[in-house]
Formats: sequence, structure tokens, C-alpha cells
Amino acid sequence: MIDLKNRGLCLLAFALACGGGGSEVTEENAARTAGGETIRTAGGGAVSVEAHNNWQEGLRMYARFRQEGWNESNCSTAIAKFEEANASQGGNFAEAQYMAGLVAQTCRDTDRARRFYNDSLQSAEAARRQNPNATGPGNGPLCKARVALALLDIANGNRSGAAQAFQRAVREDPQCTSGYVNLAIAQREAGGAQEAEALRNLRRALAIESDYLPAFNQMALLYYNRGLQSGGEASLDLAEVVCRQAQLIDRNYAPIYNTWGLVKIRKGDVIEALRYFERAISLDNDMFEGHMNFGQVTLSFRGYQDARRSFARAVELQGNDYEAHVGLGAALRGLEQFPQAQAEYERAIQIDGNRPEAYFNLGLLYQSYMGGESMNETIQNLERAKGYYNTFLGKAGSTARYSDAVEGVRNRCRELSERRRRGRNSNRRYPPNCRPGRMQVIDDTIAALREADQMQREAEQMQREAEAQQQQQGQ
Repeated sequence: MIDLKNRGLCLLAFALACGGGGSEVTEENAARTAGGETIRTAGGGAVSVEAHNNWQEGLRMYARFRQEGWNESNCSTAIAKFEEANASQGGNFAEAQYMAGLVAQTCRDTDRARRFYNDSLQSAEAARRQNPNATGPGNGPLCKARVALALLDIANGNRSGAAQAFQRAVREDPQCTSGYVNLAIAQREAGGAQEAEALRNLRRALAIESDYLPAFNQMALLYYNRGLQSGGEASLDLAEVVCRQAQLIDRNYAPIYNTWGLVKIRKGDVIEALRYFERAISLDNDMFEGHMNFGQVTLSFRGYQDARRSFARAVELQGNDYEAHVGLGAALRGLEQFPQAQAEYERAIQIDGNRPEAYFNLGLLYQSYMGGESMNETIQNLERAKGYYNTFLGKAGSTARYSDAVEGVRNRCRELSERRRRGRNSNRRYPPNCRPGRMQVIDDTIAALREADQMQREAEQMQREAEAQQQQQGQ
């Protein structure tokens, strides 16, 4: 079963240089635009020349490193530049604090990112208290920092708290497009009556910013989910229309191709879906969902090399993702790298020992691929496979999504009598309408191995006796 992914949480970078609320900066020493206007924060404070210069350099670094790729040096350099901008503005440069947090999060230092986001939120709230009548642009630090902290809460499993934070973000800043979009995601996932409100929030975001691509992507996903639930083509067609609109705005927006691939899978066009997933990860090699989806589809075609590359990248991006390790294990098994496959399945069990999939795959590995140099070793591996299958059955229970696999493991066929076999003039052991499960196949295989071994020993004994008899006759 292909379990495809797209959630598309929305986290934004600042695109323009508006500074961050330093009360000591005066109009005389403030940075100015080419037209002579004072550069101000969303909270209305003037920005110093030094802070503005550091901020601009930090933005250039951020754009360059996004193209080059993030490494330890690039991460440290960009964060240091935004910290320098913050310090030169008196330590309350909310936008610079937010961008330092965004870089830290991109570089997977979430604890440090949370600290920067909290600093940004505090600076933005202080600026708002100081100048409550300021009419700065939407999506300022008060919006972005609160949304960013809520997304970190989601990563830690606090979804209800995150949804409340998104609602607060749009109340505080009615122009907070990322707040509307992430609130819509939470509402879509809740389903039911909230789905209609999710669609309204996406439309609100687009009313504020008509080319806001994350809103298009989430709207396409909403229609896609409706198509999954209803089985109707109309919703899937609407999802494709939204994907085309987003593509017209920006042909290089990676998430929309991942969503489009999901729609194509549902419509049965797997080849086209694969092309879209490949396009998504070629545009954004850090897109976890894209790599997972590309890996799943190529795995279904036995494209094990391509699947291995994508699942390996997914593991790099999210090392504690259970399904990424299971997928990588399956690709490695297909490439006959059995010890490495086993290691991936065992890593998945370390991540979540209550999920059944890794146990099933370990059973399959030991049943069909590990073999053995001797009969005893082969039987030991088969018995080990049975142990994993038994654990799988216990973990899977009566969960519907595992029902086919459970039946395939434990189904047992009643053996045909000798008379019925002769009547059918066949060597078939079981009725034609019954397929033995994996456990029964293992039992039959072990019995056959032992029977063959016994016959071999008897034949060898008979040979020895014959040779001894011939020797006695010769004497």
C-alpha cells in the first residue's frame, strides 16, 4: 500500500528590510530609502543605519545559502549576521531575531530556534505596546514568530495549543496570511464542519495576497482530501485546477508538484505522478514528503536504486521518522543488501516498537531472503521469521489497515485427503481456493526440509550398508 504524504506547514522568511523597534534611534540617524523615507519596523520604530546594513547583508546571506545548501559554516555565519543586526538595534530587532530563528530551524537546531522566536515575539509585543496605533504591514514579526512557535509545538505533538496560537496570530494581525493558512491546515485535518471554515481561511489569505502559493497548495490539498473521502472526480478536478493556477504564478514552487502528484495517483496516472514527485524534489531536495512519495512509487515499480536514494534522503531530513526507515529497508532488501535492510527495520522498531510494519518486514526478510549455509541455519532463520510474524500479529491486532497483511500471515488451509488428491489426479496439497498464509508456508517448508534431511540420512545409511555388504562378499 502506498502511503503518500503532504502536509505543507507554512513558515515564511521576511522578504523586505523593515527593522525592529529601537527606541534610541532618532529620525536624524535612521536608515532611509532611496526616496528619503525613514525605514521603519512593523511596529513603527525607526531602524538605525548599522542595523539596516547588517539586516540587508543577513538577507543576502540567507538567499545565497538557500541556493548553495546549508552546512555548519553557513548556518553559523547567517545567524551571527542577524544577531549582529539585532545588537546594533539595541537588542530588540524583532525581525532579525525571527530570521535568526528561521536559520536555526532550517539548520535543525530547534531549541535555539525556539529561543530566537520567543525573543522576536517579546520584542514585537513590546513594540506594539509602545506604539499601539502603528499600521505596519501584515506578516510582521508578531505574526511570524507566533506561527513559528506554534509549528514547533506541532512537531512536539501539541496540536490543540498550536491551533489556538494560529487563531491568536490572525486576531492580532488580520493580515497574517501564514496564520490563516496554518489554521486552515489544522481545521482541514480536524475534518467535519471545520473543513468549510478551512476553505474560508484559505480564501481570506488569498484575498490579502492573491499570489500566496502556500494558500493555493493547501486549497488543492483540501479538494484532494474531499476526493479521497467521496470518491468523486469533481473534487480531484478542482484540485488540479488549483495546481495549474499555482504553476502559472510560479513554475518553480516545489510543494504544488508534490500535491499534484497525489492527485495523479488518485486518478490512476502513476507515471505522471512519478514525474511530478521527481519535479518536486529536484526543485527542493529538502522536501521530506516529496522524497517519501517518490520513494514509495519507485519502490512499487521495483526501482530500488531510485527508492533507496529518496528514502535515504528522507532519513537524513527526519532521522526519527518510522516510515522513512521502513521504506529504506525495503529498498535495500530489493538491492539484496540484507544486513543493511535489517538494520533499518530494527531502527524503526527503536523509534516506535508498537507499530507492526517493521516486524512484518523482518519476518519477510528472514523467511524469503536470509537463507542459510546449512539446513539447521535455514530452519533457525525460518523460526526467527515466525517469531517476527507472531509479533506483527500481536501489534496489528484488528486494525483495518493491516487486515490484508494479517490474513496473508496467519491464514491456514485444510490439507486435502489422499483420496481427494487421487480423485483430482493432482499433487495439490490444499484446495485451489485456499492460499496458505506465511506461517503455514514456513511450517511446511521446515517439515519438508526435515523430511528431506531424514531421507538423505537414510539414503546415506543404505549406501554405507551396501558398500559394507559388497566388501564382505569380496573377502
